[in-house]
Amino acid sequence: MQTLYLYGPPACGKSTLAKKLSRDFARRAVDLDEAIVEKTGMPISRFFAERGERAFRELESAVLRETKADIVALGGGTLLDPGNREFAERNGFVAVLDVDEGEIARRIALAKGTRPLGDKAAERRAHYASFRHHAGADTRIMLPARLSGETAVPVSKSHMHRLAIASFLAGAEPPPAAPGECDDIAATRRCLAALAAAKAAGGRAVLDCGESGSTLRFLAPVAAALGVDAQYIRRGRLAKRPMLDFSDLAPGRHELAGNVSSQFATGLIFALPLLAGDSEIVFSSPLESRGYVDMTLDVVRAFGVRIDETPSGFAIPGNQHFRAPRGGVHPEGDWSAAAFWFAANALGASIAVSNVSENSRQPDRAIRELAERAASPEGATIDISQCPDLYPALAAVAAATPGRTRFINAARLRIKESDRIAAMEKVAAALGAGASSTAGETVIEGSGAALAPCEIDSAGDHRIAMAAAIASTRAAGPVMIHRASCVAKSYPEFFETFASLAAHS
Repeated sequence: MQTLYLYGPPACGKSTLAKKLSRDFARRAVDLDEAIVEKTGMPISRFFAERGERAFRELESAVLRETKADIVALGGGTLLDPGNREFAERNGFVAVLDVDEGEIARRIALAKGTRPLGDKAAERRAHYASFRHHAGADTRIMLPARLSGETAVPVSKSHMHRLAIASFLAGAEPPPAAPGECDDIAATRRCLAALAAAKAAGGRAVLDCGESGSTLRFLAPVAAALGVDAQYIRRGRLAKRPMLDFSDLAPGRHELAGNVSSQFATGLIFALPLLAGDSEIVFSSPLESRGYVDMTLDVVRAFGVRIDETPSGFAIPGNQHFRAPRGGVHPEGDWSAAAFWFAANALGASIAVSNVSENSRQPDRAIRELAERAASPEGATIDISQCPDLYPALAAVAAATPGRTRFINAARLRIKESDRIAAMEKVAAALGAGASSTAGETVIEGSGAALAPCEIDSAGDHRIAMAAAIASTRAAGPVMIHRASCVAKSYPEFFETFASLAAHS
């Protein structure tokens, strides 16, 4: 593996991060200052006092060249020497840690004189800025690892959204929140509480949907059917994603395009049974992501609601009531989250996922078969229309293995939490693989060699961040993922789980 050199001002956290990465990825880490102390037998502050900075810099340069490790935490001025910088950049990957100067000053003050040049951060600002790779507070640094072990994924957010809404409409308590529940499910719970309060008080509901498309598209027709005047807060890219106007919802014929989002159909399946008259949903084009609608049908039928299928959609009698089934309905494990571990398996990992059901309606259960196809050196053509959320994981597999993988019926990927086609093209290019696209398809040209060390912008999209992490397992050195906290949208503990699986390798 190419050595990771962690660099930046004194007290920016290089040593702490080096130790964490060493634990998480079972890699050898060395703190250059500690190596110097071991070599001289004296604290650095004493060395400075007795021999001066020049002697220290000469020794530091020598120890830098002697040190052999996967991770090296450098001193705050190690790479001021052009020769040291050239050595580190030629032999490794230098990542500068960006920390607020006020915080650095606070840490230096607490160090009480043990950092002789700790006041140089502002003076060296231009020096640190001159490096190519920078890691901020929301950056995850990944190291190559062969993942192994067993894990349980979070509950399916697709299933939990539906169970929570059906329970609300039945006047029952939703399934309890699990530890580490994701942001999207929290958004649905928050909006259901606001709807309940508005119904009870007869006022207006303000529904903060966060960035959850499911929350917005499911609850807008439900609120209209309940006669609640609602205002919707849409954060991030959700404000730009397609949405329908349900403010005048009434019984009758509702025509939907089947190739935009199955979430609109789910919202109507929840709402139309509540109206005073009968309704029908008619699809003007083939329904994509059909499995998610089937999941909705299973849930509403479990709550005693009748939905009849027709050649062109669904017939929905009005004046129906949701009734909670005895014993409740338990949420499934999330195949969409598990997809990243099965993608890792296609790249050589050995991970068992303990809590996903083979009989699930979740379309993403197709991941195992599709990941094997994406990893084929002969190449493959994969129709992504029924499981678009799998694309980032599959594209990561395709980028990391030789072969040409063509993804068709992919147009909807451009209107997700990010333009996922464009985002994964950038990921593939950064890692040294190839990518190209037209309006409705995208092609990944896999790399036959180890992927390049690089930095990747997640585009604030949880699935892009997780896909980049999986691809990093096949990289030749560090991969930096920016805006990594976006995984909280669906899988808050993803990186912690990744580290536990890496530690087993």
